[in-house]
Amino acid sequence: MTKLNLSKVLGLALGCAALLLGAIYMSADPKPSESKLFHANAGTTFVLLPASTRGGPRSHNIDGVVRVSVLGDCQFHATANLVETTTPGSYLITDGIFLFTSADGKSTLKATAEGTLVVNPVNPYMGDIEYDVTFTGGTGSQAGAHGFGKLQGMVMFTTIDLVQPDDTTVPPEPPAPPAGSSTGKACWLLDGDLDY
Repeated sequence: MTKLNLSKVLGLALGCAALLLGAIYMSADPKPSESKLFHANAGTTFVLLPASTRGGPRSHNIDGVVRVSVLGDCQFHATANLVETTTPGSYLITDGIFLFTSADGKSTLKATAEGTLVVNPVNPYMGDIEYDVTFTGGTGSQAGAHGFGKLQGMVMFTTIDLVQPDDTTVPPEPPAPPAGSSTGKACWLLDGDLDY
């Protein structure tokens, strides 16, 4: 009969425990999530529609181009509401919905966003924007994507409270924003993390 000394017994027990823990880990998480840094820089235009009630929120549509680290060149479309605060020159941006679409149209990335607009004290046609962005999924290479980011940038109004003339050009131009709208441009950066 062979006798095992204490060090051999402990070594055998630790080896079995390591194998058991490894097997439990592998069965619990067969495909660990992949994490990527997200970076985007964009140039967009927007149309700020008139409020449906005096002093109420003003919805706006945002469109443009954006270079995204995980997708390359993209089209961008978003909607959000601009809400006045009691602080002059300060606005909340609520109910933001973002959509990034890859150049080939095969992948999209969706997000929600909330933020602020602070009017420039020297030039009231300019302002600084900041959003907290939550990535909520996508299609193609971005299926299952989720995470968070911070958007920072600036806007410049190009027209304020438009009153649109009748369009008599031939061929007709694209439909003009409704009377009472404002238009503008923006540039921004968005940094964050994505998990898949």
